Amino acid sequence: MSDLLRKFFKNTRGVASLEFVVIAPLLCLLLLGIYQYSQLVRAKAKLSSVAVSVADLVAQQSNGVTIGTTGSLENFCKAAKLMMTPFPTSTTNTTFSLAIASVTNYAPGTATVDWEVDTACATTAPAIGTTAINLANAPVNLVPTIGDSVIMVRANYTYSTLIPYFAPAVTARTTVGFARPRANGVVACTPACP
Repeated sequence: MSDLLRKFFKNTRGVASLEFVVIAPLLCLLLLGIYQYSQLVRAKAKLSSVAVSVADLVAQQSNGVTIGTTGSLENFCKAAKLMMTPFPTSTTNTTFSLAIASVTNYAPGTATVDWEVDTACATTAPAIGTTAINLANAPVNLVPTIGDSVIMVRANYTYSTLIPYFAPAVTARTTVGFARPRANGVVACTPACP
């Protein structure tokens, strides 16, 4: 009987397949995790690009922007959704939204919101601010001096993993883009933006 046990423990056939069975699922999970993390980083980079691009598009409008289904802000929203491709931007579950505001510095140390559209690209979006926004977090060259104006765009995106059963994490990302109007004045919004 001891010879039979000795032969059994010395037998090395099938060791490679046993190691493969143990290691393969771990490698697959590692590969899936790397893919999901890279997609999250990619979505964040695209969101940053969208915020800056939409702010730049609004800042280029020296004649002002319009709201409504055929307005220029709606067209900028469509462009922003295209920039987020291949990530989904459906408005049914509010995965993507923009809040756009024109901010002018009328008094030292404060800035006043001239107009603000919080519902661009979604039914609801977090508000940029109320009547006064502290621009201390803005880059120094974009903080307007008295009389100057800046366009602020807050882009929000909720990233959900492709395989929610294995990785159910949902990550909300927010980034802010700034641009100074080309005409160095306030970009108007017609009809009166809320």
